[in-house]
This record gives sequence, C-alpha cells and structure tokens, in this order.
Amino acid sequence: CGASSSVVRFINQAMQESLNIILVLVGQSVIEAVPGLGKNVAEFMEVGFSQGRTGTRFTELAVTVRPRDMFEDGEDVDIEDFSLEVKAGDGCWTKVRESPVRIGKEKMMWRVKIVPCKEHLVRIGIKRDGCVEYFQYPEAVGPASTEQIANSHFRPRMPENIYIAPLGGDSVTVNWSLSECAESYDIWYESDSGLDLGNMTVSGGDGSVTVMGLENCTEYTMKIVALVGEDFSEEGEADFTTCQENSTDILGTMKVENAYDSTCKIIDKQCELLTPRLGDFTSPDMEVVQKEDLEVSAEPEFEVKTDPEAQTGQAMSNYSSLLCTLLTQIVFILIVS
Repeated sequence: CGASSSVVRFINQAMQESLNIILVLVGQSVIEAVPGLGKNVAEFMEVGFSQGRTGTRFTELAVTVRPRDMFEDGEDVDIEDFSLEVKAGDGCWTKVRESPVRIGKEKMMWRVKIVPCKEHLVRIGIKRDGCVEYFQYPEAVGPASTEQIANSHFRPRMPENIYIAPLGGDSVTVNWSLSECAESYDIWYESDSGLDLGNMTVSGGDGSVTVMGLENCTEYTMKIVALVGEDFSEEGEADFTTCQENSTDILGTMKVENAYDSTCKIIDKQCELLTPRLGDFTSPDMEVVQKEDLEVSAEPEFEVKTDPEAQTGQAMSNYSSLLCTLLTQIVFILIVS
C-alpha cells in the first residue's frame, strides 16, 4: 500500500511538471502569433506621383496604404511598427524618417521628395521580433519626362567636386560631378584683375570641358551653375591658376570624386518568408554609407520566422505524445501492483 501511494504521488508530480512545460510552449506560440502580411498586399497600396491642387507634383512621391486590409485577419498594427523605404535608380534603399499621416480611419500616407528624372521603387517594412518583414510594391514610379521636369520647378543640385588642371600656358581642363536632371551647365570665369573674363554653356550630360584662350600664369575664379528649364542651382565655385609651376600643387590637392557613394550596407535583419506574396520582390535593407564606415559593415543575417499555427500545432502534438506515454506508464504500474 505504501509503495502504491509513493507511485501515485510520483505520477501526479510528473504529470504536473509536464503540464507546466506544455502550457509554457503553448503560451509562447500565442505570444509570437503576430499578424502577418496577406498575399495580395499590393491591392491595398497606392504608389505614384503626388497630386496637388495645381496638378501632379513630379518632385514628390505619394504612398498610401490601408494597414487593416494588408494583414491577415484584418489585425491592427501600431503605426510605429511601419516603415517606408525608397530606392532611386541604381542607388541604395533609403529609409524615410518622417512618420505617415493618417487619412480617415483606414488609410495612412507618406509624401517623399524625390529626384524626378529617376525611376523609384518603394517597399514597406513591418517590425517583427528581431527582424523586419518587407513588401516591395511591384511597379516603379518615374522617371518623369523632360517637359514634366521642366514644368515642375525642380531645382538641381549645385555642381560639386570641381577639379581644374592646367594644360598649357593658356588653357585648363575642368571636371565636376553631374547634377541630377540638369539640362545644361553655364560656366563663367574671371581673372583676379577682372581684365580677362568669359562664359560658355555645355550640355547636361557633360561633366568636363576644356577652356582655352586664357592669360598665361594668371589667377582665375570659375563658377558653374546647373540648369533645369528656368530653374538653376546655386553656384559651384573654384579658384585656379594657369601658372605651370603650380600645376603639381593643384593636382596634389584637388581630386575628382563621385558625389554619390554607391556602396551599401545592411542595417536591418530581414525576416525570411515561408510563403511568397503577390508583388513581393524584396531584398535586404540597404542605405548609403561613408567609406570610413565600411570596415564595420556586417554580413546579412536572416532569421526564419516560423508560422504561429505550426508552432501551436507542434506544441499540442508534443503534449498529446507526452500524455499518451504517461497514461501507458500508469496502466502498467496498476497492473503490476
């Protein structure tokens, strides 16, 4: 009798501990059951040039989403968990820092300033546990036509990285970084004495020109302006000399650099999807980085996000298997007793 009582107490304790473990597993499954994006997310997004009172704004991108419809089971998601990223041309994915604006109860919208002569891709991100789930809108926006850009009052970026090197006593070669969407460049030069001056215009696709007929061994100032329609950039300015003895100093201190560093690094871990969604052509999150930051850039990491229903089912399966084993042991002990 004493032996049977000890066996019963042991079985009760074992079953209680097993039940506690199962409850923890099921509880974790419920906690991790975060609502996921549906399969037809693109149907609940509107992406295109912004529409204003005076017409289409080709310098601004508008992205409107209906969050409740985008998620399975129509779940609500905190607006802080949403992010928008835009990719211009062959550049890097850039995160939009501004928060979206609510439009009624069902919609929210971002407005993003863009370069109208480039093609733009858009994707949204949803924060998960340790990763970000992305959805890329399947259609690109832009580029706008030359006429549309000219009528958009887009002001081009100032020409930068101006590099001037003497070729002889009366000529120099001039190089600069191209300004996006520029139709042409106006160039002025003037000697320190003000006695020798001139100007010229070059096409928007050129970032180099040779200036001849200058005074020998004279100090000059050059200014370059980018033009789009009737709008123009701020002046890019550089000083130079036609003196041959100073050419080495000029070449040693002036360098031609690309204004846009095309190197990207991964800044967020992307969730690996178990099932594809319509229009989903995502890739890891990228952004432009400086050269000195490249040494600390990490390799992409991916985290598999298990289906919550599969997790719950697995926990219940484990519970059933354990319960069956315990019942078998109880029957065996009763028979032996």
